[in-house]
Amino acid sequence: MSQWLFKMPVTIHFGSGSLEKLYTYATGRTVLVTDTGLRQFDFLKEIEQKLNPVAVFSEVNPNPTVANVDSLAAVLREIKADAVIAVGGGSVMDCAKAACCLAQTTEPSIRSFHTGGMKFDIAGIPLITIPTTAGTGSEVTPFAVLDDTEKGVKGPIASDFFYPVAAVIDPTLTWSLPKSITAATGLDALSHAMEGYWSKNHQPLCDLMAQEAARLIFINLPKVYANPSDREAREAMSYAAVLAGMAFQLPKNAMVHACSFPLSNRYHMSHGAACAFTLEFALKLNAPAMNGRMEAFAAYCGFDSIDAMAQAIRTLKADGGLPCSLHAVGISKDEIDVLVKESFHPLMNNNPVEITAEHLYQMYTDLAK
Repeated sequence: MSQWLFKMPVTIHFGSGSLEKLYTYATGRTVLVTDTGLRQFDFLKEIEQKLNPVAVFSEVNPNPTVANVDSLAAVLREIKADAVIAVGGGSVMDCAKAACCLAQTTEPSIRSFHTGGMKFDIAGIPLITIPTTAGTGSEVTPFAVLDDTEKGVKGPIASDFFYPVAAVIDPTLTWSLPKSITAATGLDALSHAMEGYWSKNHQPLCDLMAQEAARLIFINLPKVYANPSDREAREAMSYAAVLAGMAFQLPKNAMVHACSFPLSNRYHMSHGAACAFTLEFALKLNAPAMNGRMEAFAAYCGFDSIDAMAQAIRTLKADGGLPCSLHAVGISKDEIDVLVKESFHPLMNNNPVEITAEHLYQMYTDLAK
């Protein structure tokens, strides 16, 4: 067995009712970060009432922007925040991670770090994450995906200082999720598990978590589609999401996430839907290069072949109302060349198969049928 490293510096509180753990971390001048839509829910109103934060920041786009991060960092600096509580999906948590670190510097914009080449060299304001979806895994990762609308660039930024101090994962917060978001975030978690497993940087502990996360998703996502109030299935999806987050946070993603950036940036697909869009193609492409590892993964998840697992992924997308073709997204065949060009993000280098323009052209052409 080759040498490997594993770390998980985030304290994790998991389980229905665990939201109460949040208040043990809320000391000093606390800022609550969420999104506008969540503020109408009773649980968020209760959090606001109990926290009594010095400020509430809810101006976070569904795909968080550089401007969102800069605005939040300015608030954190102005009020000299001691702690930040992020309640929401991946967008809220990603925005908070980046802003907590930016606020501890003298730089006016996260752009200096996102595309400017600078690296953080100091810990950020302590951050506690409370996910309200079951999928992004952002609550336990050192990444934030940001959209720079001025530069027309969307992509991840990474720093070990992005790890939250703690994550409070209460599956009851996901019970009211609509089917479309349940599907997109659930398949985002599946893509995290599969890419963490087939990444060139994969390692044994992450492999184990990736397999179990995927197995749970294949079993429980259809159950949640059929019965959104299925408590056990919702809890299993939240558990799978955090497992998948831990499974990819060190190996990192590969071609699926690389391809997701132009789909989100140019065609405004949600992050989860964009990742799901190419997942079964990537599976079929990568499996032959993995010396039987992917067949073992499929068998662990209950499938007798790679093709059967690929079909299950497509079914999960279709049943969840996610797009399965370029036409469904409003992309014409004439735009395939642009998609191919913009899909070559550095994450592509983690893929077990060296991806060429021909691979991507074939994939997008198949998706145009």
